[in-house]
Amino acid sequence: MPSPSRPTVVDLAYGQVLLDGRSADVTALLESVDAATVVVAGSRRYVHQAWQSYWADLGLPDHDATGPLPVVLGHPSTWGTLRTSALSRSFADLGVPVSLLPRAVLIARSHSDGAMQRCAVVETTHLPSLIVDPARPRRTTWDVTRLRRTAAGWGIEASDVLEPEGTDLAARTEAVVDDSVEAVFVDGALPEEVTRAVDVVSTYALAGRVVPVDRDLIRRYGWRSGRADSPDSHGAVTAIPADDGSGGGRTTTRWIWAAGAVAVVIALIAAGVGFLQRDGGDAVTDRTATVGRTSLVIPSEWRQSELGTAPGRDGPSRTVFADPDTGRRILLVQSEVRSDSTLASVATSLGNRIRQRGDDVVTEFSPSTRFMGRDVISYREAPASGSGIRWYVLVADGMQVSIGCQSGNAGESVDPECARAVSTVQIAS
Repeated sequence: MPSPSRPTVVDLAYGQVLLDGRSADVTALLESVDAATVVVAGSRRYVHQAWQSYWADLGLPDHDATGPLPVVLGHPSTWGTLRTSALSRSFADLGVPVSLLPRAVLIARSHSDGAMQRCAVVETTHLPSLIVDPARPRRTTWDVTRLRRTAAGWGIEASDVLEPEGTDLAARTEAVVDDSVEAVFVDGALPEEVTRAVDVVSTYALAGRVVPVDRDLIRRYGWRSGRADSPDSHGAVTAIPADDGSGGGRTTTRWIWAAGAVAVVIALIAAGVGFLQRDGGDAVTDRTATVGRTSLVIPSEWRQSELGTAPGRDGPSRTVFADPDTGRRILLVQSEVRSDSTLASVATSLGNRIRQRGDDVVTEFSPSTRFMGRDVISYREAPASGSGIRWYVLVADGMQVSIGCQSGNAGESVDPECARAVSTVQIAS
């Protein structure tokens, strides 16, 4: 069942609804969205009544110790208020708050990171299906939704279509998925068509990463609003993809992920030295944390949590160490790179990606910085919400390790802990 107090996310996807072992095929209802009535089990019913029978079969609403849980429902991204009206009526008697949102918004919520401002969702399946005249075959089209994060969270900025068989595919892709788009998430009913769309967009667009949608992420994290004042926005981890030299200009499935956004890179040495020289009576107990191939020293009372991997099959691992009192955080991101990758080659790739962004989110990039006795890549990012995060990147033995340092909720300094963490990073062979 869903985590306590978190809404149940119902993703209509392309007709297949999955909820913790429960399932329903609602394809016929999605195809009949423009009809007033549908035939269900041999009897004709209004569409909203048909939806109600599905909600009952799925056991909605879910419950936890506090009572019934709200529902967040993702409908086809191209639907407007007229097509969603039957869905709205179907929830009238459910007795819980219900949010109806385009699937593209849920995808952005669940697949984006804390610093991302713009993304695009490409959907290769259109519902209801378009009517085709056999005498005049219709070209294949993909629905494209561009989204932007504001203070209110993720919202749709524009919608468009791509025609993969069009003669101007390259120019259209560059225009629809323009330079402001930081990532593209692709979904559809047919896996082979999703793979085709990933290849097309990766070839012609400058987006940092182009990956298939993981629908499990939608169900787990689609409830997150992404608003600046929302507690769920603080825990995200941002990513800057890097080509380590193995893929030319094409996007690969190995990413150099950054954590959250990053604050200034300079002026920490003095604070770090001060920390190492502080009075022993004020010192806190440290511990060595080992995660995968990386170990580092962090305060023993800080909580450790795993954020999993990025969307895709070969993503990095992400770990957060957080001060339970102030909200200060140390973030550890590990990503495999080529065995012959060096700090210089990764810095070159990161620098290219940062320039492609064309915005002020990432600044003060330094391909080589000496910090706490370590040679690191450093840069600064300004997050969409929360305090900034300083970012330090180390590379050794086919592993790229990134350390993010974020101040507390009220601006409490994380400088001493950051210096200690970076100075003690060890990467096992």
